[in-house]
Amino acid sequence: MKRSVSRFGRRSFLRSTAVGLVGLGTVGHEARRATAAPGQQSGGEWSQFKANAGQSARLPEGTGPTGDVEEAWTVSHDRIHDGIAVVGQTVYVGGKDLAALNTQNGQARWSFEPEKPAVDDPPEPLMPDVGPPAVVDGTVYANVWFGPYDGGTYDTAFIAVDANTGERRWRIDTGGASSRTFAPPTVTDDAVLTSMPMGEGYGSDRMVTALGLDGTLRWQTWIDEMYSGSLPVTENRVYVPTASGVRTLDLETGSTVWTALPRVRFQPAATPLVSNGTLFVAETRDPGVTFIALDAATGEEQWRTAYAPDARYPTRIGTADDERVYVQLGAIDDDVIALDRTDGTERWRAQIEQPDRERVPTDGVARVGDLLYLGGAALDPADGSTVWSHPLPVSGYGRELSAVAGGRVYVGGSGLTALTETTG
Repeated sequence: MKRSVSRFGRRSFLRSTAVGLVGLGTVGHEARRATAAPGQQSGGEWSQFKANAGQSARLPEGTGPTGDVEEAWTVSHDRIHDGIAVVGQTVYVGGKDLAALNTQNGQARWSFEPEKPAVDDPPEPLMPDVGPPAVVDGTVYANVWFGPYDGGTYDTAFIAVDANTGERRWRIDTGGASSRTFAPPTVTDDAVLTSMPMGEGYGSDRMVTALGLDGTLRWQTWIDEMYSGSLPVTENRVYVPTASGVRTLDLETGSTVWTALPRVRFQPAATPLVSNGTLFVAETRDPGVTFIALDAATGEEQWRTAYAPDARYPTRIGTADDERVYVQLGAIDDDVIALDRTDGTERWRAQIEQPDRERVPTDGVARVGDLLYLGGAALDPADGSTVWSHPLPVSGYGRELSAVAGGRVYVGGSGLTALTETTG
């Protein structure tokens, strides 16, 4: 079932929300068009979840450490999620608030704590939990959940904040929807994509929502049983992971372009990846997992490669380059596997050597510049050999590669650590 809403101006949008438009609340009146920050259009910037709108974790023009590394700084920032943004000389992180940090020393430039909604009789004080931010054209976009510190959600919102000052620009409240299944925002040149929760009684149904950069609603499409994975966008198409396969929407209208793999059930952690005209997805079906390549324009299947680890463990499609696609499987000893992107055959496997009393993080994959980055290590993408690795303390939230930009690797968890190439 689909519900699409055509483009219209802010005033008619507000009138529609007043009479009960599903999934959206009120947009603030202070929205305004942003101006681009210096250097923000560089091809080496990690502007949103998995680097870019295609969520490929691939920056051919980017730079990361290529030799031995050291810790430039570590900051404590509660509940950092698995996505940050690095634009110019600023790192943007979510958690208990939205914060902008200096890339050189980790010091805060500003922080923004979203205002708590009015909730009748919450069991304890509500705390904001800001999701992975996206930073485009001088504005930071992020989802927010409100709930007790130790879990549970009683309301949600979507915010836009000035990237330079931390001042609020606009906000959308979802009217008490308590689902935590927002997709991280995907931002293109003129649109913001996310999935709005539909509240109690709707299970995993979502409203894929397209907004203008000023918060005006463009369209919404109701998706049955949508996973909480992200929404990669490329070539005017939005790719939506659902329990029954891939549904592709037109970026301008929200109408369905094609659907594929109707009998495939996707693991929520296996976010689709779009790279050079190919959509990579992962099917999980007990007792294994199958990686599948589809033509991004038509949905036609190109190849599939199956493995047999326990499907209950996380599976990730990490990134891809011109020759290989890099994947991570749960319940196996190898940390990353490289598949040939043309036919899916296995090219190599790699495992990061672990010191006796310390641990090198191995979650999260990015292909930046000439190297493949894996957690707290860098590999040669041709054969998987280790170029460098760096152990880090294990935190309660785990450690995961969050971004590679500006010559640094950022590893998140209960805090954020910046690794830089050793000098001298």
